[in-house]
Amino acid sequence: MTAKKTLVITLSLLLCLFAGCAKTEPDATPVQIDRASAVVSYLGPEGTYTQEACGLFFEEQGKYLPYETVEEAVDAMVRGEARYAVIPQENTIGGAVIDYVDTLIARDNVSVVGEVELPINQNLLVMPGAALTDIKKVYSHKQGIAQGRDWLAENLPNAEIVEVSSTAEGAKMVAEGRDRTCAAIASAACAQVYSLEVLASAIQQNDSNRTRFYVLSTDKPATAPAGRAVFTARGKADALPALMAEMEKQNVRLVAVHDRPLKTALGEYCYLIECADCGYDQYLRFTKNSAFTLQYLGSFDVR
Repeated sequence: MTAKKTLVITLSLLLCLFAGCAKTEPDATPVQIDRASAVVSYLGPEGTYTQEACGLFFEEQGKYLPYETVEEAVDAMVRGEARYAVIPQENTIGGAVIDYVDTLIARDNVSVVGEVELPINQNLLVMPGAALTDIKKVYSHKQGIAQGRDWLAENLPNAEIVEVSSTAEGAKMVAEGRDRTCAAIASAACAQVYSLEVLASAIQQNDSNRTRFYVLSTDKPATAPAGRAVFTARGKADALPALMAEMEKQNVRLVAVHDRPLKTALGEYCYLIECADCGYDQYLRFTKNSAFTLQYLGSFDVR
């Protein structure tokens, strides 16, 4: 083989390698969402707070597809059945919704394209005509149970508390069972959907109860300037202070950090980190010498 042919082959290989790498690079184009044609997967059934968050973010436009679990909703998006998926990720009372955080960080091909904050008003829903003294069993999602724990302890201390996949699923079970001894902690909207009555309203622990939801996509992570940025950092816990110090040097404001075990060794975690006042160029600077394995998930705005 001549030197000229070797050079041509080498250049071709380099160009192919560069093209392959370019496919995995984040996208400098700002997030653009066509709400009117959006198909969105979410944690069902009908009436969940996640469905309400979908309506808020997408301005009641598009088509919403309910799934039994958040994992199924995200997988449906990955398969192309939906264009976006909306998942809860943090509540002011219950904290990080760790099962759903795990669903996000377990996937390499998912980005965050938006965030919406929703006020949460929990209610005790019952069959029409049921009284508080009738209630022996209460269904809800674990976040609903956590948010209504104080009220339950004071008003239904002997009731059996049953955790289900969503607040709306609990309401659906009460309606289908037609049992006056059963109740659900869910939204007032569920009372209309499942023909139940609101026996007690606003039973959450405080009036500042809010949940943050991520809007996910399979698009490349956007890097254009936006209100928020989110990334994951995988590695040892003792590397976290150095990363936080570098973020402070760049005047980046920390919004949230959630830790999940890597399941490799004690003290090794995947941190989901959200920050504000942070451009992609700043992210590259404060992570330049980090000991973590990093994955940028996107820049986006909050509604």
